[in-house]
Order: sequence, then structure tokens, then C-alpha cells
Amino acid sequence: MDPKDEIKQKIEISELIGEYLQLKPAGSNSFKAVCPFHSEKTPSFQVSSEKQIWHCFGCGEGGDCLSFVMKMEGMDFPEALLHLGKKVGVEVKRFSSVEGNLKQRLLELNDLAAKFFRKVLLDSTKATNVRDYVLSREIPENISEKFRLGFALDDWNALTVFLLKKGYSETEIIQAGLGLKKKSGSGIVDRFRNRMMIPLFDHHGNVVGFTGRVLPGSDKDGPKYMNSPETPIYHKGSLLYGLNFAKRGVKDNKCVVVVEGNLDVIASHKIGVDNVVASSGTALTEDQIKLLSRYTNTIVFAFDQDVAGFNASKRGISIARSLDFDVRAAILPDLFNDPDDLIKNSPDIWKEITTNSVPIMEYLINSVVKGKDVTNIDDKRLIAKELLPAISDMNNVVEREHWLQKVSGLLGVETSILRTSITNTHKKINKEKKLNKKVAQINVVNKGTKQEQAAFLLIGSLVSKQELFTSVFDLILVDYLPSDNTKKLYNYCVNEYHQSSQTVQKSFFKRLRSTLESEKQEDLLSLLDKSSLLAEEAFQNLSQTKVLEQLNRLIVLLRASFLKDQKKKFAIKIRQAESAGDQSAVHELIKQLKELN
Repeated sequence: MDPKDEIKQKIEISELIGEYLQLKPAGSNSFKAVCPFHSEKTPSFQVSSEKQIWHCFGCGEGGDCLSFVMKMEGMDFPEALLHLGKKVGVEVKRFSSVEGNLKQRLLELNDLAAKFFRKVLLDSTKATNVRDYVLSREIPENISEKFRLGFALDDWNALTVFLLKKGYSETEIIQAGLGLKKKSGSGIVDRFRNRMMIPLFDHHGNVVGFTGRVLPGSDKDGPKYMNSPETPIYHKGSLLYGLNFAKRGVKDNKCVVVVEGNLDVIASHKIGVDNVVASSGTALTEDQIKLLSRYTNTIVFAFDQDVAGFNASKRGISIARSLDFDVRAAILPDLFNDPDDLIKNSPDIWKEITTNSVPIMEYLINSVVKGKDVTNIDDKRLIAKELLPAISDMNNVVEREHWLQKVSGLLGVETSILRTSITNTHKKINKEKKLNKKVAQINVVNKGTKQEQAAFLLIGSLVSKQELFTSVFDLILVDYLPSDNTKKLYNYCVNEYHQSSQTVQKSFFKRLRSTLESEKQEDLLSLLDKSSLLAEEAFQNLSQTKVLEQLNRLIVLLRASFLKDQKKKFAIKIRQAESAGDQSAVHELIKQLKELN
């Protein structure tokens, strides 16, 4: 069997899409969700388990499991095939694209490098000091193995020599971010040397890069933490460290905890707090937050008592709010600088504050007010400068009003006065958001005219229940259908029906879809999926007798529309013939019009 067909046979599409989106039942074997490909509040994204397809009635995107992964992950077809093949245990032997081949080679390189660093940490006599360091961090062996911690030898080219022997080129090693050209002469050297190595995983668990931590007491030059450079497989602004391990915990806890450092994530897993990811010392980007939206709508930021942490995270917090996240804070006690430090000394407190987080505004108010005199005008001005913009940023009017009243009482300023200040700002923000949304939705399609909707439902019913063809086939003329594409799709349906009149309904749909795929009829594929899902939703609770009644009504509607359109055309032709004085043409056209009636 072709790998593509075998993968599609083994994948349950609702389970696959459910890993990315929050699906809600929408009838028998169907689900709905908010579309991830355009901005919307009301779910118009539909998934059919029976047909193994998805379609958004808002933006028009749709397809099967492969097209979903391609669109969601930004993969090309060979990459999606390899990714899903790995997921369900189907071997995909080769790529058909240069870019796909390169990415696969770089993934293999980074995975091999992780194995090399891990082997060195476990077995090398030169790794004694780093093994001691791992023990000093109280990282048990099972956690060290889980996160694949390793060690880069204090050697110019230990890894490079190993990778070259495995058949990789110097160019590939550089492209993977693992090697550097020598400053003089030919050849390359290792990028990472004498550092504890922390592999960076994408959310699928692939090693895409590394963070190298210099060992305490080392006299090595360079930064304390060194990351892989940007490569075709590693983009810092899109990756969240630990998400591959946190996905299940995030869904179970209905929130994700964001910390700053990779070792904070590792320490959290050590005590069973597994819904934690790291931003790697930078503010969350829109790509990272959209990635998190696949799993939860609640983000908990871990902060110490100093407002500096909040200031560094402002941009990410603002983006999260704009995407309708519930943003909260886990506040570390005064004596601890980071979660790793807290977990070493008081693991139960870390569990408590991540479980019982507080609204981000509560944290901000307490942090901003700390050490200030609320009766002093200078301090009041500084407090207002920090708090009012944060309130203006809120979408929910109830939440905004709640915190406005809190700040009003705190500053001793009338709520109405503060409201005027933030309302103007909020209006400006909303105006910008609406403009951006309008631009983003220019290409959003509607569901079509009444005649198009009738054609979609009619075709969708016939492809879902092949036995209906016998009952309605003689009642339909292809000319009744309102567009070239609906006519083409109907003709494909008729041809498939005559070729396999005894096929069961599910195989009929699949065979028709396979025919359209093989003939690269992309527009008709989308129309087929859209039609079948519309019909599935419209007729799911009706008996076959009731369905036939509805189909007859649709045919009557389409026939009436067709006749009305034809009469208009005859009327124009008759007027033209009369104007030309061609009475024989007039009589012939009137005769044809009577026959049409």
C-alpha cells in the first residue's frame, strides 16, 4: 500500500486535530472548533470522523489529515508525510523536495549530536565534573535521561570528527548550527565546547538545537548560556522549551506555567509539576502564544516580587490578552530568585503557587505599590503610569471595570476620571484591532447564494448516501446547478456512481475523493468536502424518507431558479429579434419558450 494511503488509513482525524484544537461534539461523529487559520469567535471549523476530512466554512480551508498538518505546521507535503508516518509507524523512505531533504538531514544531525553528548556525559572520564554538577543540581538520572542532558568535551572538533565519520558534510554540520568554519585555513570546529548540553526540542519532540551551559568555576570565555543559531529547523521565537513534555500536563491542568530558564522546567518535572515551559529568557512572541492556544487559554507567568520581571514580559502579556487568554501570575516568595531555587528548598510551595495562581493585575498592583506612598503625588503618578495602560489593554469590560475600581480606591481618584483616561486608549486599541481583523478577513468566503447552498446540500447528500442516487437521479439535470464547479463535481459523482453502483456509501465518498486527488482537482476537492459536511450537519437527525423530501425541495428550488434564468434569456432574445424585424426567429423562440414551460 502507498505510504500516504496507509497513513490516512491509520490516522483518526479527530484525534489528530484534537491535539491542536479544542474540539466540541457537533452531532454523530462530527466536531466543531474555532478555526486556527482566520480570526473568528463562533466556531466554523468542522471535522468529520466518518469521512476523515475537515473544512472551515469561514475561510474555506479544508482537506484531510495531511493538508491539516501542512497548514498547521507550515510543512510541505513530504515533511507532513514523514511526520505522520513517524506518528503511526509507517515508513516513508524518501522526500521529493530539496527543502524537505535538508530539514530531515538537519534533524538527523541534531539527534545524533544529542546522542553523542549524552554518551560523553555518561561514559567519558573527562565528564566527571559535569556529572558532579548534575548531581549538585539534584537532577535524578531518570530526569537527566528524559531531557537527554549531555556534555560537549573541551575539544576543538570531537563532535565534528564523529559527524564526518557518520557521512555528514561540513556544510550540513554548519547548517545544523553544530560547527563553525575555522578562522584561518580550511575545515571546521565544534560550536559547543566544555559545556553541559541541553537539547532543545520542538513540540513534536524532535531535537532542533541546543543550549550549552558553561560549568561553574570554568575559566571559559563567552556567555553563561550559549544557544544554537537560527537554522532551517530552529527558530527561537517559535520554540517553547519543554512543550513536548508539557502538552498532556497543560491539558490536564487547563493552564500552562511559563518560566524563564530551561533548568526551571527540568526542576519542575523532577517534582511532578509537568505543565511548565520556558521562554528562554525572552518575552513570549505571538507565534509562541498561538502555539500554546492549541492546548489551553490560560497562561501563568512565574514572577519574583520585583516588577522587573513583569516589565520584561509586558509584550507577551499584551499579545496573550489580545488573543483572549486568561493571564495569571505565580508569585515566588521573597527569598527565592527562580523556580529552580524554590524547588530545591520548598517544592510544596512551588506546587501551591502554580496551582493557585492569581490574576496578573493583582500581582502587578502589589508589585507597583510596594515601597511607595499612595498619598504622595509623585508616587501616585508613577503608580498610575504603570497600572492604567495595563487596564486599557483588557478586552473584557467587566474585568476592566473591576480593576479600574480597585485602582481608583487605591489612588483616591474618582473612577469616572480614570475611566475617561483609559476609555480613549482602549478605543484606539480596539480600532487598530478591528482594522487588522478586517484586513485579515478580506479573503474570507461566505456560504454562497441560496441556489449554491441548495446545490451543496444536494451533492453532499448524494456522495454521503450513494443509495439516494437511484431515487433522485432522474429528477436532476446538470444544467440546474448554479456554477461550473458544482456542475463538474456532479458529473464526477455520476461517473463514479455508474462505475461502482454497488459500492457502500463510505467507499463511494473515498473513491470519489481519491479520483479528484489523482486528477489534481483541488477546487472540486474543497467543494466536495464542504458539500458533504454541510449535508452531514443538515440531515444528521433525519430518516431517509425525510432526507428524500428535503432533496426533492432542493431540486424544485434549483429547477425553478434555472427556468427563471432561462426565461430571462429568452425574453432578451425575443426583444432582440423583434427589434431586428425577424418574425420567424420570434416565432421559433416563443415556441421554444412554451416547450421550456
